[in-house]
Amino acid sequence: AAPNNEAAASSLSVCLVSLGIAMKPHNHKGAIKYFQEALTHSPTNANAYHNLGVAYAEAHKHDKALINYNLTVHFDPRCAEAYNNMGILYKEQGNWDKAIKSYHLALQCNPRFAQALNNLGVAYTTIGRLSEALEHLSKAAVLAPKYAEVYNNLGWLFWDHGDLAQALRMYERCIELAPNSKNPSQNRLLALNYLHDVSPEKVFQAHSSWADRFCRELGAPFTDWLVAPVANRRIRIGYISPDFFHHSVSFFCHALFQHHNRDAFEIFLYSNSSREDEKTQLFKSMVPPTHWKKVTGRPAREVANLIREDRIDILVELAGHTANNRLDVAALKPAPVQFTYIGYNNTTGLGAIDYRITDAIVDPPTQNQPFSEELIRLPGCFLCYTPPANIPDVDQLPALRNGFVTFGSFSCLAKVGEPCIALWARILREVPNSRLLVKNKGFYSADVQATFASKFKAHGIAEHRLKLMSLATTAFEHLKVYNDMDIALDTFPYSNTTTSCETMVMGVPVVTLA
Repeated sequence: AAPNNEAAASSLSVCLVSLGIAMKPHNHKGAIKYFQEALTHSPTNANAYHNLGVAYAEAHKHDKALINYNLTVHFDPRCAEAYNNMGILYKEQGNWDKAIKSYHLALQCNPRFAQALNNLGVAYTTIGRLSEALEHLSKAAVLAPKYAEVYNNLGWLFWDHGDLAQALRMYERCIELAPNSKNPSQNRLLALNYLHDVSPEKVFQAHSSWADRFCRELGAPFTDWLVAPVANRRIRIGYISPDFFHHSVSFFCHALFQHHNRDAFEIFLYSNSSREDEKTQLFKSMVPPTHWKKVTGRPAREVANLIREDRIDILVELAGHTANNRLDVAALKPAPVQFTYIGYNNTTGLGAIDYRITDAIVDPPTQNQPFSEELIRLPGCFLCYTPPANIPDVDQLPALRNGFVTFGSFSCLAKVGEPCIALWARILREVPNSRLLVKNKGFYSADVQATFASKFKAHGIAEHRLKLMSLATTAFEHLKVYNDMDIALDTFPYSNTTTSCETMVMGVPVVTLA
């Protein structure tokens, strides 16, 4: 009788998993209960563990998800999907070593697994191993030529190569395959800001066209709010961002949060980041526990309802068209007054965002560039930079040690277009024996270094006058490299922000194109 009982229990377990899968789209908690019940009948059912892991990952319960993925591969060592999903969770946690190992294990199980190849390519792009990234992303595109996401990720790879034209081609291919996909459309908008031969009017039109399509898909925005019409009460301000951790934006919103007048304003922070660190903890400490809201992965309408129910008077979005933004939430107008600030130095294109905070240097009153928002020009500078707590001492002038002037730039290569290279080469020609120190992620790749050096060679600059460095291992070591630079050169048409502030904190003057 026992074998029959085992077979019945196994069949029941399979049925319960199927019920859970069917239920998950509309009842997530109910699906989890089915997967758990399936395991009570068949504790070795790898598929039940895997689906339970997926359900926990979707609920952002990453520790429980990892436990169930590990149990999946214990009972089914050839489950490529479980290894791939482990890699995705490790990536979300910023643990790139474990992510890469997991993706490789997935590919050992299934060498033709396009998603794992794509994810491995993304991991290698992130840590600067661009040659390996290109190899794996290209394999994914060959195996699955209609796999839209891989072209978006190839776009990011070419971005890090400094090849904006090819990056744009990849984004546009992704958009062809998946017209409603959010990331490639916004990555394309970001890239347009960096091009020398595109007019501000065309850039604005691209943002407006994107916004029209985006808003049609989202549905109608709110037109009434729950804010209380009470005199002399504190104004409720909500800030929404994916960057409440050690990120460029965090250095500029730090002082903003710290120095708000708490008697006049009540601050809410809506975090869309899956990564948290000591900077996250600092920001959490600046608001009451009830005013820190984690909205990562939650649907736009749900987050908009949350903000509306919090009776926010003014919502400030801090990302624009950069990674992991929540412009979908802002487009639903959950607050009666909305601003964009800090993260993106151009229009969002969204009519639901009323104002953009800037200044008269970044956006001169005489310019004719159109924006969907009304510009609020703060006096002086529109940003306030808070440097890291631990920074290196400023060393003696490198020129005194070396006997020559060292110019430098720590910009991403996407900002360093041909006109920028031509001007920098001219500076090197006109300052005898000078050098150029350039540091960025792309220079982990010898091929990228060789391509960059060849562009200067075409302008008569020998390779020995260039010092090309990849990223430093820590923020402290990164800042320390500024002690090897005499004068920083800004990029154009899209100038530096965080990099220029870091440069000046480390005692290095910045030369920019007026």
